[in-house]
Amino acid sequence: MKKLWQYLLNHLKSDFKPRAYLYIATFLALSIVLNYYFDFEDNVIDRQQGILKFSLFFITHAGAYFIPVLILKAFKTDSIKLNSQFWIRSVLALALLSADRSLLLVETYIFKLLDARVFLWGFKVINNLAGLLYIMLPLYIFYKLKDIQSKNFYGLSQGSSAVLKPYLIILATMLPVIVAASFLPGFQKQYPMYITTTAPSYLGIPEWLTVAGYELAYALNFVTIEFFYRGFLVLGMLACLGRSAILPMACLYCSLHFGKPMPEAISSIFGGYILGVFAYETKSIWGGVVVHVGIAWMMEIAAFMQSLYHR
Repeated sequence: MKKLWQYLLNHLKSDFKPRAYLYIATFLALSIVLNYYFDFEDNVIDRQQGILKFSLFFITHAGAYFIPVLILKAFKTDSIKLNSQFWIRSVLALALLSADRSLLLVETYIFKLLDARVFLWGFKVINNLAGLLYIMLPLYIFYKLKDIQSKNFYGLSQGSSAVLKPYLIILATMLPVIVAASFLPGFQKQYPMYITTTAPSYLGIPEWLTVAGYELAYALNFVTIEFFYRGFLVLGMLACLGRSAILPMACLYCSLHFGKPMPEAISSIFGGYILGVFAYETKSIWGGVVVHVGIAWMMEIAAFMQSLYHR
């Protein structure tokens, strides 16, 4: 734990520019207020399909990412290189993210193949696994073409038990908090994310298999999230942005949560920033994966236990 705090303090000493951070904080505050006042993502973007939905996501993500980059560029002209490599990598990343979030083509064609009795379960599983197709596969090809010399697939190739130990301690400290939260009505309304459906009877399998299938897909979604945000947008952008890659990534990560309650969107800024610092220092995303998946599964287990208790 001490090493992680040292990483964070060292980063702030090197990266913190009061005016730049103030301008970006103001931009984030305005973005959050406007999104939740107009409920833009839920009322506008999520009601669209296909190319239009993809385009709206791309525009909003581009603003969330490029505006912080340009603000930082105004204060750090030497460390930020807005060259062709930056534009290729950033536009590719935003396009892949927008395709993933809009479920481009999959929403139009694949979901129509699902029987109504398995649709909800299938939708949730496919939605969680979509990032493997939209994000990880294209970026693997990009890595093979452009970054193979790094011998570290954007943080997936680095990691050890010594690196992961502080993150396990973080999970241990979160356990009593999650157990306490599981008694709250709001928690019980939101979780578990798995929903009992007619899928097991339709597929002819016991429900524990549909639970296991969903929870595995749920975990893999967090691997994709860490790989994209802390992996590609931090470690994959080092040559262009250096440690300045972390703050724009955290701003874009915040926009991922605009369809969720406002406190979650706000907290995601700090969580994304801290995990970005850890990924930058360790050159590994596995710590973030452990924290993300660990917390998600603990919340699922706590919610399942509560549902059994209230039967």
